[in-house]
Amino acid sequence: MPKPNHVIMLNGKRYDALTGKMLDAPESAKSKAVKPAVHKDTFQTGKVVDGFTRKRPSAHVSHSVHKKPEHSKTLMRQSVKKPVLASAKPASVKPIQPTHKIIGATTPFRELRAEHVKKSRLISKFGSEIARGTSVITAVLPVKPAPGDSPAPRAMAASAAHHVPSVAHPFANAVQNAKSHEQPKIKKVTRRHKAARKLGISTKTLNMTAGLASLVIIAGYIAYQNLPNLSLRVAAARAGVHASLPGYHPAGFALSGPIKYQTGSVVLSYKSNSQDSRNFQVTQSTSDWNSDSLVQNFVATNHRGYQSYQDNGKTIYIYEGNNATWVDGGVWYQIEGNASLNSDQLLRIAKSL
Repeated sequence: MPKPNHVIMLNGKRYDALTGKMLDAPESAKSKAVKPAVHKDTFQTGKVVDGFTRKRPSAHVSHSVHKKPEHSKTLMRQSVKKPVLASAKPASVKPIQPTHKIIGATTPFRELRAEHVKKSRLISKFGSEIARGTSVITAVLPVKPAPGDSPAPRAMAASAAHHVPSVAHPFANAVQNAKSHEQPKIKKVTRRHKAARKLGISTKTLNMTAGLASLVIIAGYIAYQNLPNLSLRVAAARAGVHASLPGYHPAGFALSGPIKYQTGSVVLSYKSNSQDSRNFQVTQSTSDWNSDSLVQNFVATNHRGYQSYQDNGKTIYIYEGNNATWVDGGVWYQIEGNASLNSDQLLRIAKSL
């Protein structure tokens, strides 16, 4: 009696797990059971490997598995030949003879016309006969010597290179043929051209007029600057005195009015630039006095208090606090007025004369 764990229930029937026999089968079935043959293939022998018994395939199943496959219906078997093995003897290959017959020609007239058609011997599609008829000619070409250094070929080569465009170097060709720098320069419309156009005159006339106007303005400015000198020279010439303008005048004062003169004397008047009455005069007169005679005859008269200063051989006397006098080169100089000038200003005026 098999153990309970060796019994398998399938479809309500009990089977031995080791042998695969049905335990509930009748005696007739048990006597008819055939022991499976021992074979290497466990599938064919029904040997139990994992607790299950495999059935042997039936005859009709084996026949259906090894059934001969049908031929393919999509391939053209008529045009496919069986491959020839490498060991098989190759069939004798006959050389293909060239022919000029037209494929598909059905009439002798077409064949005759095809034979009389002119064929180029340089085209190989017309057959091997034409190719065999082509002859190859080889010849040795002599090497020419290098050209000499004559200037004529160089000039010709340069002109040819200049005129013949180069396809391989388009940039170099464009640079060689550039002509923009040879074009005339475009003249700019300046303000002078616009002014001349508005005035209806030429630019040259306008330039000449502007130049003359500039000269007149410069001459007028120079004349204005030198007008006191000119007036002084005229006055000195008429008065007969070697007079001169002082190179320094105190700040806030300027030469005022025309230069006054009389025989033997010239008077320069300076007034304040402010709205006041301050002024002083520089008088230059001819005299034969020296410094001593000037003190005795003028400075010491009326008991005036004075101070004397020496400058470059000149003796300058300052009296009454804001007046000065001295003699130099036969000319008597006097500085007088109510300008309240100090000693330093008086001395600087005297040094500039």
